[in-house]
Amino acid sequence: MSNSDHNGQGTPDDNWEDMLRAIFGPDGAEQIIERMKAEGQDPDAAMSQMFDPANIAMVTQQIQAMLGSSGEGPVNWQLAERVARETVTRSNADRLTADKADHTRSSMRTASLWLDAATEFDPATGPNMALTRLDWIAHSLGTFRKLIDPIGANVSRAFSDAFSAQTEHLPPQMAGMFGDPTMFISKMIASVLGVQYGGALAELAMKSFGSTDTGVPLLEGSSSILVPWNIDEFAKGLEISHEEVLLYVAVREAAAARLYTRVPWLRPRVLDTISEIASGIDIDMESIEEQVRGMAIDPTNMDPTNMPQIDMSNIFVLELSGAQEDAVERLQHLLSLIEGWVSEVAARAVLPHLPNAVPMRELFTRRYATDNPAKSVWEALLGIELAARRQREAATFWQLAESKKGMKDRDAMWSHPDLLPTADALDNPESFFDGEQQDIDAELDSFLEGLFGDSEQGSAPHEAAFGDDGASQNSADDDSADDDSADDDSAAEDPRHD
Repeated sequence: MSNSDHNGQGTPDDNWEDMLRAIFGPDGAEQIIERMKAEGQDPDAAMSQMFDPANIAMVTQQIQAMLGSSGEGPVNWQLAERVARETVTRSNADRLTADKADHTRSSMRTASLWLDAATEFDPATGPNMALTRLDWIAHSLGTFRKLIDPIGANVSRAFSDAFSAQTEHLPPQMAGMFGDPTMFISKMIASVLGVQYGGALAELAMKSFGSTDTGVPLLEGSSSILVPWNIDEFAKGLEISHEEVLLYVAVREAAAARLYTRVPWLRPRVLDTISEIASGIDIDMESIEEQVRGMAIDPTNMDPTNMPQIDMSNIFVLELSGAQEDAVERLQHLLSLIEGWVSEVAARAVLPHLPNAVPMRELFTRRYATDNPAKSVWEALLGIELAARRQREAATFWQLAESKKGMKDRDAMWSHPDLLPTADALDNPESFFDGEQQDIDAELDSFLEGLFGDSEQGSAPHEAAFGDDGASQNSADDDSADDDSADDDSAAEDPRHD
């Protein structure tokens, strides 16, 4: 049977298979054919009709409708947000009643009162907020996009280059179907990435307790934020009352919010360091080319959510440059200091109030180190581990800082990055404070030595010289007396006279 039996164009039946192989490769074409058979479709009838020139315009419109709203940039973020929201909705989206929201905010107010005795930082300036998972997505998307876009650009460029080699073999019959092949590929990859990044954002939304427990301060503003539904899910498997868990999480969230709000350089430093690392990550082209050869997009199903997945775990080049390795170390160290401070301050704040304060601290320390689902999400998306690897050592440092310096001076160390401990200081915090005291003692000794050295060498330049009889050796007129008086005033203002 010839294709003229279907449409009168005189195109052989098996031409559609050649075109399919040319576009998607042998494996991809075979997957599409097998999928149609599994769904009870006749591949000859379906594909011959699809590749009928009379239907090309309709198919083109379907493709443009699928990809045309991707917007500017390497990732279709409109699609990403849609996928994130639909994923959360399908997985039993949470509903926040007025009573639940009020109770959550009340817990956050209590947490803030407890923290007043544990830190010098004032409360965050924004309102306490109880969010649904969908609300969390809306508040986090902007920062999430800024972090992921550099990686998306590299991935998109790599896939576009790999696909371009295949488009050279595009059959003439298909040339008008996709228009500019480069543009089509870019939009297609933007949609594929949008689906995957949207899924990752949904996973974070379904696991996050607040604004920072994913390891990254995604939510903008200066509010304390809790997602009650996620806290409820976490508390179900614990032998601790839900109320205690809620209050403990509220204290941790409020502590982190105070830190990020009252230390203005901190959040930009974390986000900028992540962007610095992400923008320089290389893509493994061999992995990309292998995935392109096996990637198949079913032209009979133009739903973007059914697009193929990119295996992100294999596309990043593991060798980092020296600058990137330095940035990763700086980031992990800073995250450790943040988490260590939050852990120590929260533990001190809740200790007089919660019966299970000690076991809950260990519970959350373990969760952050090993069971935090955000770790795998960030590693898959960015190719780096966003983790506070030394949170225990950092917590010990902050505990010692308070005992040595007091709470006020402990928190004052956040006033400038150069005042924070180095990685070596976490190894031996005692030496950090001993060395700090030694520096102060050395500075004082130097000052006293200079002061008494001047005395031994004779009178200071601004002092009048006296003879043995105590009388002035030089006569002084009114002007010189005024000068001496001014010198005395100057000496009184000299800090060495204090």
